[in-house]
Amino acid sequence: MTDNTPYALAVADASYEWYLVAAKRSRRAYRRCEGITIALSTAIPIVAAFLPGATLLTAALGSCLMIIAGLRAMFHWQENYLRFSHARESVEGVRRLYRVGAAPYDDPATRDQRLVVAVTQIERDEMRRWTKLTEERVAR
Repeated sequence: MTDNTPYALAVADASYEWYLVAAKRSRRAYRRCEGITIALSTAIPIVAAFLPGATLLTAALGSCLMIIAGLRAMFHWQENYLRFSHARESVEGVRRLYRVGAAPYDDPATRDQRLVVAVTQIERDEMRRWTKLTEERVAR
């Protein structure tokens, strides 16, 4: 039997890293989007109150707000952040068990295969959740 340890850990580490980066990216996009939404929502009544004749500016701010709302609805950054974070922590859980040789990774003959299977299952589950959400959004 060949030693699959470097491959098995590489699979787990790559999956963990992908979910870590994707979660951070989604969280940043969500926070930016929410911050801009708050700023634009606040600016509209301020502009209307202090510059009553600036209808073009008020309309532009409202249009920007609608663009941000559309992007938020299209990309679902908050939901992605939560899904990716959940998957990342699931991968981290199996990596920890593997590293200390805890069950089900306590048998040297099968531990590498079990790790790859577990990580693959986590990725499949996350993809299934994404597919289900996407199908529900299309059906609306």
